Amino acid sequence: MPESLSDENIDLLAQMVREIYGLKFLRDRWNDLRSAVVKVASELGHFKSSQQCLDYLLSPNAGEKELELFINQLTIGETYFFRDPDTLKALELEVLRNMNGKGSGSGGAVRIWSMACATGEEPYTLAMMCHRSHILSEILGTDIDSEALTKAREGCFRKWAFRVESNNFQEVYFKSGSPRYFNLDHAIKSKVNFSRLNLMGDELPVFLMGMDVVLCRNVLIYFSEIAVKSVLDKIWSSLNYGGWLVVTPSESALITAYGKFEPVNVGAVLLFRKNKGYNPKKFDETLNSIYAEDSNANSDGENSDSGIYSDLDAFPDSADKLEFIADNYSVCETDDPLFCEVYDSHSTFDSTADSISGSMGDIAENRECSFVSNPVETACALRAKGDNSGALSLLKKILDEDLTQTIKADVLSVIAGIKADSGLLDEAVHWCEKSIEVDKVLPEPHFLLGQIRMNQGDFESALSELRKAVYLDSSFVMAHFALGNIYLSKDDKGSASRHFRIALQELNKIDKDSLVPHSDGTVAGRCIEMIELVKNNVG
Repeated sequence: MPESLSDENIDLLAQMVREIYGLKFLRDRWNDLRSAVVKVASELGHFKSSQQCLDYLLSPNAGEKELELFINQLTIGETYFFRDPDTLKALELEVLRNMNGKGSGSGGAVRIWSMACATGEEPYTLAMMCHRSHILSEILGTDIDSEALTKAREGCFRKWAFRVESNNFQEVYFKSGSPRYFNLDHAIKSKVNFSRLNLMGDELPVFLMGMDVVLCRNVLIYFSEIAVKSVLDKIWSSLNYGGWLVVTPSESALITAYGKFEPVNVGAVLLFRKNKGYNPKKFDETLNSIYAEDSNANSDGENSDSGIYSDLDAFPDSADKLEFIADNYSVCETDDPLFCEVYDSHSTFDSTADSISGSMGDIAENRECSFVSNPVETACALRAKGDNSGALSLLKKILDEDLTQTIKADVLSVIAGIKADSGLLDEAVHWCEKSIEVDKVLPEPHFLLGQIRMNQGDFESALSELRKAVYLDSSFVMAHFALGNIYLSKDDKGSASRHFRIALQELNKIDKDSLVPHSDGTVAGRCIEMIELVKNNVG
């Protein structure tokens, strides 16, 4: 049984996983390690107990087959086709088309590496993109999970893998094998080669050298500090000069800290390039300077409370005051709770402060799709299952009902989120703005707008919206994390430090197994690891 495995032995196992595979498992995730050991013992069948299996895995005699089976239980295979359409559109139109016929592959083929590809949705997405744009390509997908790679090679996918509604790729490239499964066209399957690779332990094979594009999305956040630099070193060696690196916005801070890659706005998206003409920053200098001194904590010009209220007197409407504060003062961007609370207690807000405080409390107690209204909860459940069209239909029907201001704004905000997930960013912005019109003190639509602007490379607009979000809810963890990433990309180290610190403080107040709102279903313990990973890699 898992409980029979002592903390001492699990600690040794966590150290082994970190050293060999680069994966970081803090104490709050040790039960994941316990469960993996139990599953391996059960599947192999020749161990008398889970403890005996654990002893074997920790021993020098542990075989590759058993270790592979064990690591397969730990990897995270959450993926789907055309994930983050905005980034993929920029990659296809501005990068791949321009490189067509000029790549380092046979006949000028563009060589593309999809790292940690899991069951293959990302590399197959790239293959479909190249097919429709007539781009000659050589696509390689790697992952440490051999079971996931077996599924990738089969090319058979469930409906859950088709969550993006922005194109008709499912009808063009897939055939229905059954009501629940869809088979990928052989012509697309043949365009991708898969190989097992331990990014931390293995030497980079020759066939991964000379790449033109590397996608490393939602990968670095799962690695330890040492592993992050090791993986980025491998990517640097793999890429040709002029080659491109694609990561998620949440990982951009790690690339910035690494210092070698040049940040480039491609269309409306931030990518990174290995450029001979770029003068890279020294990695160690960047790391050592960011969190070195607390005196930098107010480097973005935070204002004291003196003089603020006279400025606010020019705004007779309380909602306008909120917008003025968020746009002009770094409210709640400090570790001092007294500074964050001063506005709620000021008399110029009158009764509005109580209503704001109440609505913030309601929001803090709920998860991102949890509302009082049962139909809204049902819509969120449909969204979680991948039925976006069903969720949208239900939400739009709810809008015809007599809703309270808060619930209506929540509904509009959820619709905006679904549109953003589907890559329909202009529509998402429209629904965000409608939500804000209904309830200006709801932080969620400001956060989503900030995320959209951040993905589009409009960092000033992103900062404005995200600062409003943290003013309206000073405990908004993911908004603080996003602000930290933006400030880090702007080389504002004090502000980045402060927001990472506040995010960690808020996360440490809640149960480590609780889901963090607006984190794509990530628990608090995992978010702590992610933020500490960025923090430790930048100072």
